[in-house]
Amino acid sequence: MEDLYKIEKMKWDLIKRNKGKNLEDIIGGKERSNELGTFHHLSNSFEKNVSLPSKERAEESILKDFDLIAGVGPATTKKFIDQGICDMLDLRQYQRWCSKVETILDVVEKGDLIELQSLVERWHPLSHPLCYMLTGFADSEDLLFFDIETMGLRFRPLFLIGIGRLDKGKFVVEQFFARDTSEEMAVIQEFLNRLSADTILVSFNGRSFDSRFIKERMDMHDLKGFEDMPHFDLLHMCRGRWKVPNNRLVTLERCVLEEERCSDVSSAMVPHFYELYLRKKNAGPIIPIIEHNKRDIVSMVSLLNTIAEDELEG
Repeated sequence: MEDLYKIEKMKWDLIKRNKGKNLEDIIGGKERSNELGTFHHLSNSFEKNVSLPSKERAEESILKDFDLIAGVGPATTKKFIDQGICDMLDLRQYQRWCSKVETILDVVEKGDLIELQSLVERWHPLSHPLCYMLTGFADSEDLLFFDIETMGLRFRPLFLIGIGRLDKGKFVVEQFFARDTSEEMAVIQEFLNRLSADTILVSFNGRSFDSRFIKERMDMHDLKGFEDMPHFDLLHMCRGRWKVPNNRLVTLERCVLEEERCSDVSSAMVPHFYELYLRKKNAGPIIPIIEHNKRDIVSMVSLLNTIAEDELEG
């Protein structure tokens, strides 16, 4: 009950304090337009770097993982080790395994992340450490961290897409906000405009939710341009890595990053706050939503860097 009271108090305080103010005065940013209409754009930069394993270490991790070879199980792996076979480079001299090993070596040499992820995920769960090590094949400037806010689950509009990426030594977070549901198409199109052939997606539960939701809304609007691309989902990378009560992002922030959110609105309450903004024509309830989305993106970077530290110590 206390939490509900705090939420109600926050909600009406925001409305009262911001009555009569326009959107730019309250959250900053300005109107932008693209080929599908107008939307509200915000941009903030942070002093953050992105740490990734080296490509050499990523390659070494793959070549030592005999589980990636069809027909090799724990017993066979033990035989390899007993015979002094340390990795696939040693194994390819054996005729029985040569062709299978060469196929994997070709994928590694090409360094195509989609193929590499397909190879690893065929034999390992998404929480396996090797799924993280594949980030070593990425250029940190190609990583696009993203998070969406919606009016509910399936068949409900989305109204905010936030992205974060390295740009000239800064980590820049941009947010594309639909001031009403008619601007959803423009918001999605702006996200699509930021994708390129080199883009590597990073999310927290985005493989199961965010990317699928965007594609469903694109289908609703007959939009194209969100093709398959490499996608690292931090939710899976964090599972089983630390002893935490649950794997919610706010829990990981508190228990792993040792950061606490203040005056935050939960994901479950985001649709209610947006609907209140539309109904009251008061931008106050948007403030915690914008901060929530921005914090999610920045926290993803911190989590990825913490996993990197964890792997180095290991």
